[in-house]
Amino acid sequence: MLSLRRLGRGLVLSAGAVTAAALLAEAGARVWLHGFADQPAFERHASIAQLRARYGEFSRFQAHRHLGFALVPGYQKGDNRHNQLGFRGEEITVAKPPGVRRIVCCGGSTTYGEGTSHDYRLSVPFLVQQGLRTAGQAFEVVNAGCPGWTTLETLINFETRLLELQPDFAVVYHGINDVLPRLVWPPEAYRADWSGWLVRDEHVVEASLLERSTLARILLVNGGVIEPHGSLLRIIGDVPPTSRTFAFRTQRLQGTYPSGVFGEVPIERMLDANPPVFFERNLRSLLAIAAANGVRVLLCTFAYSKEFPHRDYIGHPAVQAAIDGTNEIVRRLGRETDTPVLDLAPELTAKELFTDGVHFTALGNRRRAALLLQAFAELLR
Repeated sequence: MLSLRRLGRGLVLSAGAVTAAALLAEAGARVWLHGFADQPAFERHASIAQLRARYGEFSRFQAHRHLGFALVPGYQKGDNRHNQLGFRGEEITVAKPPGVRRIVCCGGSTTYGEGTSHDYRLSVPFLVQQGLRTAGQAFEVVNAGCPGWTTLETLINFETRLLELQPDFAVVYHGINDVLPRLVWPPEAYRADWSGWLVRDEHVVEASLLERSTLARILLVNGGVIEPHGSLLRIIGDVPPTSRTFAFRTQRLQGTYPSGVFGEVPIERMLDANPPVFFERNLRSLLAIAAANGVRVLLCTFAYSKEFPHRDYIGHPAVQAAIDGTNEIVRRLGRETDTPVLDLAPELTAKELFTDGVHFTALGNRRRAALLLQAFAELLR
């Protein structure tokens, strides 16, 4: 009996020690998150409640009837802002001011300016507007980019939201976001509406009991087991079983690629089986709609850097080759339709221009804006 009592006391003491250690580790994780983590680290590891406590409404996105999701109108955090029409930047009116010409910049996060998301004034559209006005040109440049959008959303956005702004020019910049939806298997899931890649509906994935622990959440996010609580995937969208994009990213982050489905079907085979036919179709449709409405289009090739070999997507040679392929389509469409093309891809490759190989630093945005200003100087002659 005495031995059992000693054993019981020993187990209680051991459990108490483990509990105390866990509580201490949890406390340390919270101290780090709130006191020492920089903004990107905080946004990656914070819970929904912690994000709301610091930022108020933490999400920049909302569901949209036609687009799946779009920017939240009137959103503001620090020097980043969306206007009441749901475009990044300063307020504009739907009716074009007299004597002013408009440029709409279309694309995904690389048009929105995700690499400089803390200040809209560092984005390419704002810099182009500033440059044109400094040169004495009365232009209003609309940032019509949204993180996560492909050419499909840009096509819908142009038809349903941008034409009412009466644009004179449209700048189109797409690449990697149209490569990722091609990572679906089997090939029958590769559809024009991207339904085999992402199912979009508004919802918030509630945190599991384990994820309410700051320490556990940090470990789970860093291990690629769960999405950050502020991730778009936790707010808008579900991943169908045919989508392989996010499994590819997780494996790249964990160093386990190729495993699972990729052991039998590497991404090179997926990309070959799912060619960029919808990318080309969407661009052709956009060009036709623009021409029918008197809007001049400037197509741009997609720039990236190969100096980020360990990044999840862009570091893989097959993804780089796929972007090169979409750039060739852009160049060919320019020739076939007599549409001007700004070939940014060979001009912007240096590591210091990018935050991650795809999104631009403030320096990268300035370089890209300077090239766009040169292109508009030619177009306006």
